[in-house]
Amino acid sequence: MRRKMPTEIQTSTTQEAPTNQAARTKKHKSPEKKDNTTLVVFFGLLIDLLAFTLILPLFPSLISHYRTNDTSGLFNFLESKIENFRAIVGAPPEFNTVLFGGFLG
Repeated sequence: MRRKMPTEIQTSTTQEAPTNQAARTKKHKSPEKKDNTTLVVFFGLLIDLLAFTLILPLFPSLISHYRTNDTSGLFNFLESKIENFRAIVGAPPEFNTVLFGGFLG
């Protein structure tokens, strides 16, 4: 059996040190950052939902305003198209405002 020289011992320990260090870091992993994509999408949809529901109650008053104050004829044109759609569907005339609000939404 051959004895190792001091330089061989030193070389062998330095080669094993990175392996042991890598094994230690694998055991003690630092916690990784969480993916915030779900959180960002959730809050984006929540803000969108709140913003859209804030305008919904205003649709009937906006429609009545433009029914009386429209000078371009665009409202009358759109309302006639909604009236034709309402007649095809068979809805009563009271639903014109609801259908128009749905068209705007």
